[in-house]
Amino acid sequence: MKGGRAMEALLAQILVGLASPDGERRVQAARELEALLSARLDEGETEWTPVIDALLPSMVAGLGDPEKGVQVHCANCLEFLAYQSGAVVPALRAALKPPDGRQAWTAAFVLARLGLWSDEVGEALSAAMGAPDRDTRWAAAGFALGLGRAHPECVAMVRRTLRAPVPNARKMAAYCLGAMGEYADVAADLADRLADPDRDVRRAAVLALNRLPHVDAAIRQAVARLRQDPDEFVRRAADAVAARWGV
Repeated sequence: MKGGRAMEALLAQILVGLASPDGERRVQAARELEALLSARLDEGETEWTPVIDALLPSMVAGLGDPEKGVQVHCANCLEFLAYQSGAVVPALRAALKPPDGRQAWTAAFVLARLGLWSDEVGEALSAAMGAPDRDTRWAAAGFALGLGRAHPECVAMVRRTLRAPVPNARKMAAYCLGAMGEYADVAADLADRLADPDRDVRRAAVLALNRLPHVDAAIRQAVARLRQDPDEFVRRAADAVAARWGV
């Protein structure tokens, strides 16, 4: 990378910033790193080894930072650098374990953006669908939807998530399968969740079934019976969907 000692000093400064106990300083450092990579690319830079050597572990660690800004900027940097160095994807794969934490979730998102599927990516996406943070849940579902077009194993992963112990994960899996209905037969899986103990999952299953190109008569009747559901919002969803089907 061009710049010699001045560049080394700048990378060292960013490294210190990424390790700061102050969240705003970490976000600033991650933002500066992404801006630096963008500027260097515009200048025709082709040698990225110095930044990989200096900052790869810190960027991967940043994927699990409590500050979303750090996560986003580090993810963007790693996605770009994955095309420049063979060291990045193995580092991302190593970050997928354990699958139930911010670092694994964001690493899976980067790998999904690169179009890379593995069982470990699937485990992390499944766990992320049950995350406390709404944005994380929807991001996981969106990436699963994209990967599912080329990887049937991803559809199978979402089917399994539909039976997860975490209600949010089941709910997001239902919404995801509703969209996957464009290219996968998922009606029976969703019908099984019409009796889910969680009202949000039942409602998600109804709305997901509404998206499918074909739903057989027995499942339509099962949705219509939810007009008697204890929850008002499930009743409303079931009534609207059943009426659309003429049931």
